[in-house]
Amino acid sequence: MQARRRSSVRPPAPEKDSKHFMKAILPSPIHDTQIRIPDGFIKRFGNELKNVATITVPDGCDWEMELKKCGNDVYFCNKWQQFAEYYSIGYGSFLRFKYEGDSKFNVVIFDVTSVEICYPFKTQSINGETNTKCHSPRKRSKVETSDNHASKRSEEAAKEFNPKNPYFCSKILKRKYVYVNADFASKYLKPNVPIKIQTSHGEQWEVFGILHDANSSSAMKITRGFSIFQRDNNLSHGDYCVFELIKNNPLVLKVTMFRAADYGD
Repeated sequence: MQARRRSSVRPPAPEKDSKHFMKAILPSPIHDTQIRIPDGFIKRFGNELKNVATITVPDGCDWEMELKKCGNDVYFCNKWQQFAEYYSIGYGSFLRFKYEGDSKFNVVIFDVTSVEICYPFKTQSINGETNTKCHSPRKRSKVETSDNHASKRSEEAAKEFNPKNPYFCSKILKRKYVYVNADFASKYLKPNVPIKIQTSHGEQWEVFGILHDANSSSAMKITRGFSIFQRDNNLSHGDYCVFELIKNNPLVLKVTMFRAADYGD
């Protein structure tokens, strides 16, 4: 009997190296102005990094920071101090970064109790009035600047709107989902449970939420079904929505929309 020739089967190719890294904030004056990217990450992805990185926070803000190289070390610098002050990042805080490629990072920020922070929207201006900020130092065209100002005005209007029921405010992103802060999500939402979004006219859309970061966060993002709601209601990147809880079972969120186009010059 002729022996069957054993075919050679190649093992599956290993998955690409992890794109996550953590940074704990230590009691060091260096962390006041810059923060070092771990050596292991630089070995894997350092060749992809440009001179400027974009850091996206769950509140929808994009921060552009210079990447500085000192020997074999690479640091986020430039606007790091403003970033840390804006989000009250200090000793005991830690940050979870995810690399998205092309020098773009997503970050989730945790306080000293290992709970994700409630991301700030309002700050005090010099004259004492409440306004909003989203620092991004890159230069913009006149069209971009106009759109950005309109988006900020719509954000200010959204933040001044205070419904009587529990609510959260979120920016419409290019990624076709809306972020739900950890405080609201942990109290009222459950992953993959239907949610009805209702307009002031009584029309409803069914959507579903998932955990924003399955490993370490109770915040959520409303994803499945949201792109249809966004399209049907002509919502664009830079618009803001306030979602108010008006019914628990089934869960219904009444939405009030603040479109940037309505706040343009």
